[in-house]
Amino acid sequence: MSLKFLTKNVAVYEALRKDIIEGRLKPGQKIIMSDVAKEFGLSDIPVREAVRRLESEGYVHFTPHVGAVVSELDEEKIFELYIIRVELESLATRLAVPHITSRDIDFLIKKNHEMELAIQAEKLDKLGALNKDFHLRIYQAAPYPILNQLIEDLWEKMERTQCVFTFVPDRAVASVEEHKKIIEALKSRDTTLSESLVKDQKSRTMASLERFIKEK
Repeated sequence: MSLKFLTKNVAVYEALRKDIIEGRLKPGQKIIMSDVAKEFGLSDIPVREAVRRLESEGYVHFTPHVGAVVSELDEEKIFELYIIRVELESLATRLAVPHITSRDIDFLIKKNHEMELAIQAEKLDKLGALNKDFHLRIYQAAPYPILNQLIEDLWEKMERTQCVFTFVPDRAVASVEEHKKIIEALKSRDTTLSESLVKDQKSRTMASLERFIKEK
């Protein structure tokens, strides 16, 4: 198999995966492989290979005579992982507060401002990655690498929930305002408030996702 073919295959895979994670391709939406091939200027073969890879990773469900459809979100898995995340991320916040630096605060302010700009530009698909950067920067201030790795692994397992802002736009503006309060609590070295604000935000996001999934 040629390197050129593999490169095309990977390019299609990465583009489709990104669209699913960022919410441009929504659960239950059909992927028209001929349209994808035309968009990339390719034959159907690398597109089929990319879709097969996405299917093996759970992003896509393929049914004969129907075709490829974006998989529905796994409600039970998501909420089990979210419950764990709420506890670990609030713990990491509490442990991080004494170690937060002015550079961390500047980074958090910058990322939150970038989220505001993305909302104003109606680019909600960009918010997931910015939000991830914001939160992981807080947790990484805590000198507990095993805890940080556990949290990062959970974020990876829940990549598709990054598109919550696309599915539930109301959470976007609310999250930016919540981030501002978190930043102020961190600046004040208020451990209890910082932990509480992060825990409350995660719980609200989980509730929004739950409503979205149940209403589908």
